[in-house]
Amino acid sequence: MKNLFHIGYHKTATTWFQKKFYPLLKNYNQVDRSKIRDFFFENKYQDFSSKKNQIFCDEELSGNIHNGAYLGLLSENIATKISKFENPKVIIFIRNQYDIIVSSYLQYIKEGGNYSFSRYIEHKEFERSNRSSLFSFKHFDYKNLIHKYQSLIGKENVYIYLFEDFITDQELFISSFIKDHNLEIDLNKVDFKKNNNSYSYVSLFFARIINSFSRKNVLYKYYIIHLPFVYEYAREILRRIKIFPVRSRSFLNDEFRQIINKKYSDSNKSIEKEYNLDLDKYNYPL
Repeated sequence: MKNLFHIGYHKTATTWFQKKFYPLLKNYNQVDRSKIRDFFFENKYQDFSSKKNQIFCDEELSGNIHNGAYLGLLSENIATKISKFENPKVIIFIRNQYDIIVSSYLQYIKEGGNYSFSRYIEHKEFERSNRSSLFSFKHFDYKNLIHKYQSLIGKENVYIYLFEDFITDQELFISSFIKDHNLEIDLNKVDFKKNNNSYSYVSLFFARIINSFSRKNVLYKYYIIHLPFVYEYAREILRRIKIFPVRSRSFLNDEFRQIINKKYSDSNKSIEKEYNLDLDKYNYPL
């Protein structure tokens, strides 16, 4: 029996695989996410015995983006647990750090946060208060997690994919993906429709204001007064505003881009060479 672990990262189409692709597989069962989270995060016993190959798909297995992934400790503990399964293979999707950091910030706002982008990524204030970070650059240093899994289950069992390859041509990508893992599926049943739920600059502006009137449970935020139902009603309206979508190229100023480039260029060059990836094609920090 094979155990396939699709661990994210966040904001790399993991939800699409969970809902539209893996449920259609004929030779694999997708494990329920509640069982995954109970076992890996709550340390509750789960019986994963099966006569059929299994897929564990949950982006939280790479760590939570809104607590700095506990500076990598959580994802390392999860990796150790995964390594103890029979025939584990790990799938990791990575994404240009300029884009994934901006996308993570927008997700924080969607979930009820209201800090500015600069405060979101500035974690020194949380270090001084001995609280876990809201954001950690270390979480998106892909080499750390990749090498952790290599050390535990061997490089031949760690598969790295580019999110950008997937969104550029989904059908071509999936055709190659199913060959990599000997997946059995009727591709005519796969929904390749693209959903664009990105915030616009307009909705981002109003979302931060509206979130100040909601006690929505995110790790860090402030609120003036809690007005019930404001968050849910306003969120649906803001989702419909599509003009001027947020793009990292225009969202990040030169200072932020230089900071991000300095954080990841060496690491990205290393995994680009190691896995024969074309990161320059998608403007990764190099």
